[in-house]
Formats: sequence, C-alpha cells, structure tokens
Amino acid sequence: MVNSTDAQRIVSFSISDANNVSAVQVAEILQRLQNILYTIGDHLEGNAPRTKGDFPQSIKESCTLVITGLDMGSVHAEMQIGSAQTSLPGMQTLGERSICVAGDFLNVLNAFSDREELDLELHRLIDDPHRCNRILREFDCVWPANGQSQSEVRFVFGRSPQNQLNPAQKAVIQSLLQKPPEEYEKEIFGRLTELRVDKKRQFHVDSTEGLIHCQYTPEIEGVVVDSIGEFVRVRGMMVPTRSGTYILGVDDENSLEILPQYLLKTFGSMSSEKRLKEDIPIDLIFENDMYVAHNDDLGLLVAASSMKGAIEGINEEFVILWSEYVEVAEHELTDGAKNFRDKLIKLVA
Repeated sequence: MVNSTDAQRIVSFSISDANNVSAVQVAEILQRLQNILYTIGDHLEGNAPRTKGDFPQSIKESCTLVITGLDMGSVHAEMQIGSAQTSLPGMQTLGERSICVAGDFLNVLNAFSDREELDLELHRLIDDPHRCNRILREFDCVWPANGQSQSEVRFVFGRSPQNQLNPAQKAVIQSLLQKPPEEYEKEIFGRLTELRVDKKRQFHVDSTEGLIHCQYTPEIEGVVVDSIGEFVRVRGMMVPTRSGTYILGVDDENSLEILPQYLLKTFGSMSSEKRLKEDIPIDLIFENDMYVAHNDDLGLLVAASSMKGAIEGINEEFVILWSEYVEVAEHELTDGAKNFRDKLIKLVA
C-alpha cells in the first residue's frame, strides 16, 4: 500500500466581486462543495441511492474536506480530504476518485452548450439520474447568472486545471434540472442471495454495486426461485420506499436472466478510464462464502467476500497489467512480454 499524492486530494475555489464578498457566499460554496463530494463518493462506493437521510460514516471519513488555507480580499480557499487514506499503486482512494469525478463533471458543465449532448456526457460520469440531478443542483446554487452578478467563481479539483464558472452556461444547467425522479430504469449484475415468497415478495442481489434489494410480482415467482444462488442480470425500475431508500421492482420474467460470466467493458478510474473494444468475459465461482473471478487468457484472478470486491479487484489487476506492460518503455520488456503488451493494446478502443 502507498500513500496517495497530495495533488489528488486538494480542492480549492476562489471568488472575486466588484463589491465585497460576503461570508454567506463563502459558506454556501463550502457547503455545496462538500455535498458534491459526498454525493459522488456515495455513488462510487456502490451504496443504494436514497431520497433522504444522512450520508454513511464511511463516506464522511473518505470525502470530508478540511480547510488548509484561506486568503482574504477576493477569497481563495484551499481544502483537502484526509491524508490517512491509502490505495494500491496506480489506484486512487475513494476520496480522490470523488474529487476527480467532480472535476470532470464541472469540465463537462462548462464545455457543452447543447442540452442533449451535455445531459449525455453527465450521465456517462454519473449513471444514476437521482444523484446526477442532485450534483447539478449543488453546482447551480453557486453558479453566477449571466448579466445578474459581478462575481467570478473558480474551482480546482485535484489535478484538473482551474475552471471558471461561465455565466452563459447557467440557463443550460437549469434546463437540465428536474425534480428527483420518482422512478428510473436500472440494470444490475450479481448473485441472487436471499428470497422471500411471502406477501413482500423480495429478493436480494449481491451485485457489482453492492447489495440491492429487489421486489418481484407473483407471475415471475418460479423464475426467481430457480435463480437462487445463481449469477444473474436483473432489469427493472428503481422505486423509492417510505424509508427514503430505493427498491428494484421486477415484473417481467425476461428481466431476470442467469448469466455465468460478468462482461468487463472498461477498466481504470473515471479520469483514466479506458473502454474495451470488446467485452472481456470474467468467469465466476462462489464457494466457501467467497467469490472467485478470473480470466485465464489474461491471467486475471481475484477472490473476495463480495461481488463488488471481486469485480473491483479484477479492475485493479487489469490496471496493474496495463502499467507493467504498456506504460513502460518497450525495450525494457522481454519478447514474451512485448507480445502480451501488444495483446493488451489491441483490447482497448
């Protein structure tokens, strides 16, 4: 394990105004920044989306900002997440990944003026419409309006360059805002672990995103029963519950499919994510309360206590292979290693 570099943990903003900058403005930006990182971290950790309630302690420990510098006049504030977090070589901590995604999110907001293109790019970064909308609202609250404000607001997230909020984008951002969706479509992959056949008709899936609670209709009870303990792909609608969480509603037998393999489509973290030309099949076994994920052709092998941990481990192994065979000088490799290097390069789009 290695400590991450400071640059990836730093967030800063500056605000200047022809008039004095108020303490209320500064406090609001600080709070909105913190909410953005909590929301992204909650999503990246694989927690089920919630319509209300506080963030879990694990997110606060990973993504809470502390002020490390504050310049007066035109206000400039520098913050960072905790330095105690560690990660594997070449990998980012949860807090660092959250900062990276926040920077990418802001870059997209400032770059695209076409509403449909902007919406598509944002949901590529955060594929949960509820959380994407929540992050949009946080940015909108501190975004200066065109012609109505003399404030200039700039952010720096991690290693991203300084980015000034463009007032001309305010109207585009607001056109994307909506009330938090009551329901939205969702597809998951994992192992069907628990089943209730009473009036609640629920089952649980230990998925690549964490534990997902599902509810089924009486018509597909037989399909669900036959899938206990199997690896499945489930499609349905995420519906909010009274407790403020979501449950995945499944009402069609074609929405639950037994699949023996997980298909890896990308690898790496958000800012350095690489898309594969073709899905790479990951074979899966569950025994002795452990998941074993492997691809013999690439020499990938991971054992973990959860489905999420197994697939994250495969992703990390792929990143390590890429760094050891591709991100090195070719002359340093043996002939066999050069052939494997070419094989990896051909896999990436």
